[in-house]
Amino acid sequence: MSFAAAAAIASLAGTAVSVVSQAQQGKEQQKWGEYNAAVAERDAQAAKQNAEYEAGQQRKSTEKLLGRQRALYSKAGVTLEGSPLLLMSETATEGEMDALMIERGGTLQAQRYQTEATLSRMKGASAKKAGYYGAGSTLLTGGSQTAYQYGMYKKGL
Repeated sequence: MSFAAAAAIASLAGTAVSVVSQAQQGKEQQKWGEYNAAVAERDAQAAKQNAEYEAGQQRKSTEKLLGRQRALYSKAGVTLEGSPLLLMSETATEGEMDALMIERGGTLQAQRYQTEATLSRMKGASAKKAGYYGAGSTLLTGGSQTAYQYGMYKKGL
C-alpha cells in the first residue's frame, strides 16, 4: 500500500471520528442544557414556595400584633372606634402590604429562574445544532481531502 493510499484511509478514518465526536458533543451539551433548565425550574418552584411561606409568616405576625393592640386597648378601657380603629386598620393594611411584597419578590425570583431555564434549553438546542453543522462541515472537508488523496493515489503520486 502506498503512502497516498494510507493517507487517504487515515483521512477518511479521522473524518469519521471527528464527525461522530462533534455530533455527540452537541448532544451532550443539549443534555446539560436540559439538566440546567430542570434545576432552574426547581429553584423557581422553591422561590415561590418560600415566598408563600414567608408571606404567611408575615400575616401571622400581623394578626398577633393586632391581637396585642386589641388587648391593650381593652385593658386600658379604650373602645375600638375612632383613632384606635384607624391605627389597627393601618396596622392590618401595612401587614398585608408587607406580605404581598414578599409574594411579589418570590414571583419575580421565580420568573428569573424560569427565564434561566428557557435560556438553558435554547443554548442546549443551539449547541446540538452547532454540533451537527460542525459534523457536516467536517464531513464535507474531510471527504474532499480524502477524495483528493485518493485521486493522487490513482495517479500514482
